[in-house]
Amino acid sequence: MNTSATYDHAAETWDHKAQRLGYSRAYAEFLTNAVVPSGPVLDIGTGTGTFALSWVDAGGSKDLTLIDPSKAMLKRASSQFARRGITPNLLNCGFDEFSQDTRFDAVLASHVLEHFQDPYAAMRRFADRLTAQGRLYLTVSKPHWCNWVIWLRFRHRWFRPEVIKDMAHQAGLRDVKTHAFLSGPPSRTSFGYIFQKATN
Repeated sequence: MNTSATYDHAAETWDHKAQRLGYSRAYAEFLTNAVVPSGPVLDIGTGTGTFALSWVDAGGSKDLTLIDPSKAMLKRASSQFARRGITPNLLNCGFDEFSQDTRFDAVLASHVLEHFQDPYAAMRRFADRLTAQGRLYLTVSKPHWCNWVIWLRFRHRWFRPEVIKDMAHQAGLRDVKTHAFLSGPPSRTSFGYIFQKATN
């Protein structure tokens, strides 16, 4: 089963699991007082929109472009935003196929970097999508035995914080925030990061 098919199959219960396992709450805590309130925002690999919804709940810009290779995931995301009266721009594609030349004041990527064959190149491409002083918001899997259980289904990677920061620095980004999730599965599986495009 390819990656898109795997996520298509998971879409029906994805957002419910994110709520039940505490990811929605953890994302909201991470983003509180740290969002960009206006301007264009790109969410790469949005899934059912869990991270983007937490972004909006934290006061982030609603000028959203959401991309995902899974049609089923995007359909769920569309429904969730519609219930809040928000109509984001939805694109059914992977980041490799995203060809628009738009730059964004914020780029969101929650548990996406782990799926790229070359994560350093992916980080550079994330940074290229940012406006001057734009911000990149990441959640990334970290080393923990729980991630072996997740790997059995999704075949993702995990990275230590110093590796993520090295990727970001090589991409021309500077540190703004590293966030340790406080409780539940997010505290065991993930870190949150905010980076800003460095000015010359």
